[in-house]
Amino acid sequence: MPVLSPPAPVIAVVDPDPAERVARALRPRYSSHYDVVSLDTAADSLAALHADGRSVALVLASADAPEHPDEGVFSHATRLFPEARRALLIEWGAWADADTAARVLRLMSDLLIDFYVVRPADPRDEDFHHAVTEYLRDWRATTPERRGFTIIGSDITPRTHLLSAQLARSGLAVTRLDPTSPPAVELLGRAGWSYRGAPVVQTADGSLLDDPDDRAIAHATGLSTGLPGSPVDVAIVGAGPSGLAAAVYAASEGLSALVIERGSVGGQAGSSSLIRNYLGFPRGVAGAELARRAYQQAWAFGARFAHAREATGLARADEDAAFTLTVGPGDEHVVAGSVVLATGIAYRRLSVPALRPFVGTSVFYGASSVEARAQRGRAVVVVGGGNSAGQAALHLARYAASVALLVRGPSLAASMSSYLIAQLDALGVEIVRDSRVVGAQPDDEGRLAAIEVEHVTDAVRELRPCHALFVTIGARPHTEWLPDSVLRDRWGYLVTGSSAPDEDLPDPWRGGEPPGSLETSVPGLFAVGDTRRSSLKRVASAVGEGSVVISAVHAHLAAR
Repeated sequence: MPVLSPPAPVIAVVDPDPAERVARALRPRYSSHYDVVSLDTAADSLAALHADGRSVALVLASADAPEHPDEGVFSHATRLFPEARRALLIEWGAWADADTAARVLRLMSDLLIDFYVVRPADPRDEDFHHAVTEYLRDWRATTPERRGFTIIGSDITPRTHLLSAQLARSGLAVTRLDPTSPPAVELLGRAGWSYRGAPVVQTADGSLLDDPDDRAIAHATGLSTGLPGSPVDVAIVGAGPSGLAAAVYAASEGLSALVIERGSVGGQAGSSSLIRNYLGFPRGVAGAELARRAYQQAWAFGARFAHAREATGLARADEDAAFTLTVGPGDEHVVAGSVVLATGIAYRRLSVPALRPFVGTSVFYGASSVEARAQRGRAVVVVGGGNSAGQAALHLARYAASVALLVRGPSLAASMSSYLIAQLDALGVEIVRDSRVVGAQPDDEGRLAAIEVEHVTDAVRELRPCHALFVTIGARPHTEWLPDSVLRDRWGYLVTGSSAPDEDLPDPWRGGEPPGSLETSVPGLFAVGDTRRSSLKRVASAVGEGSVVISAVHAHLAAR
């Protein structure tokens, strides 16, 4: 009996235009892989598609369609197909109309649409098709239908979750199977394998890896882990926004650059589901997508990367000598004329003993897209009051039955961008102020079922249903591996420029010119991004510092 292919995903068009300009422009290009459907009664039609088990990739609705679809269609699509992309159809130039502009901005603020799309002037309108293709690409990135990796592992094994997040942040499709599920048993049986308690990963080419470490995953995804055998002009430690920007500018200006990254490219920003206020992305951009583009740009200019490697030591014979970096695993060495520290920060662990058994399985530090999709129908709590917490809560709200944002202070205004606060309100995310987590309770199967919350103003405690807890608070800079000659504040942040007290500076700066604005207490050693004291904890700021620091690197190398 032949195996039936699943029905094609739907591009839904709600537009009263009798000429059907939009549908006629879409069908010739997309009907081979998508079902282009013109809907009349949009709400009923979307419900019918959902009842039939269809997937909807894109909803395009006109502002002047019947039944006010700018309210009904998009709200129904958001509820029934949370991963579908949604856009308001407008005529060319209508963005200048005050009412149309207000409608677009309101729908975006309420998270009912991603942006607008201008109706095609003719079926070959490439601006229209470029917009449609970008929407479809974004939708495709959220589906498990792409060729990718399969992880066979238990949900109560932290390594299963870590591997899922690592692969997802690399832009790969990840399917997670319980070891007892029929597909997992069949997959392992075909290979003559058995599940022995640790995750098994099937790569994109079909090969199996038994409990792979980070370097094995890097090799399987085509990433380099080796170190150069000759000195480089600049070694950049960390591939977050600041490190990637430094790599792009260093390599584009002719410097030999090596980037050392122990985790995933993108740093903390790479886990952001949508960064709406980054320059040049009117619809916003996922942190992982922004990181991938920057990585490819740096690679195209000739920067080298050592993935799944960690800088563990830094030495220098004298102030005129090159730096020697010790890199693990294996304690190999890299010689560099200058070093840029872009090591970023990690979220601070909650000092709540009752949470420890759940860390990595239902208590997560940060939030990945793959974990968000696993929260369908569950109660979720996010701890934190910054932009990362707001972005995580918004993304989780697309899947979870309920999302609460727990903040220790009385207000979000001082720590979170106003557009995020407005969107949290529009989605009905509960804000629990003046509160902290003090305990946890498991269910009968040992999984997280509830957290105990204390209100700091009156010490009253309450139990709150919680199946997954995402923590995005505090910051711990990764600087403990550096020698004592590198000046840090009491929290471990790197001190740069004139903020370094004169008496704490080593020769040759003591009593003379202070270090450059991004230079540490060690000449030729620079710090950028979140790891630097007094830096503005925003992606754009980190990118700016990474770009600017290369001029100082040039000056240092020229003076040697």
